[in-house]
Amino acid sequence: MPLYLPRKVVLNWYLYDVSFSLELIKSFIEGIETQADESVARFEKKKKTLVLDEVPEENHTRVVDVHQGLDDETWDLAELFINYFPSLQRRSALLTLSGYFEHELDKLCLLYQSERSYQSSLSDIKRKGIDRSTNYLEKVAGIDVHKTSSEWNEIKKIQKIRNVIVHQDGKLSDYQGNSIKAAKDFIKQVDSLDGEEEVVIKSGFLSYVVGIYESYFQLLSESISTKEKNA
Repeated sequence: MPLYLPRKVVLNWYLYDVSFSLELIKSFIEGIETQADESVARFEKKKKTLVLDEVPEENHTRVVDVHQGLDDETWDLAELFINYFPSLQRRSALLTLSGYFEHELDKLCLLYQSERSYQSSLSDIKRKGIDRSTNYLEKVAGIDVHKTSSEWNEIKKIQKIRNVIVHQDGKLSDYQGNSIKAAKDFIKQVDSLDGEEEVVIKSGFLSYVVGIYESYFQLLSESISTKEKNA
């Protein structure tokens, strides 16, 4: 936690609240990527090759690579430990990032309601998640939420990947077998995403997401300042 916490008001939201939380989130992502790198290095260093019983009819011994209880007779070990498992770590981290982003927007809404004594509360808005909070900021607080910005466009695409992970366990087809086109299209646009049947998150994507969130927060901060100057 930061050592100095100024008064929680709308004008302090970005400079003294979001800026601190972004530092923590960036450190969190750095830790996730370090864990992923260490996991890959551990696999490459510690996988074992076992010589098993002879196969009489083939007149040779069975040689099997094993790591963490899995063997290469059943599994593609390199694919699992170099790509799939690190992607699972990053998928979990993406859900944390998405929750963080929504939480910060909700906090801004609550600050506005408390500071300006608005009668409407966040719960009065019928939308959900980030659409609910941005609608509140636009309709009740009266600030520009930059729905036409490139940042918001990317945020909505990131949300598609988040939803695939939450609702489809990362699969790129729904339960009826229909392809989830919006998610697949985004994957093709971003070098740090991959996958035909299932989302694969590679190194760099989480930092990209944080960068988009940070840029959008900065846009909101500018909107707040503009509104205050014109008040």
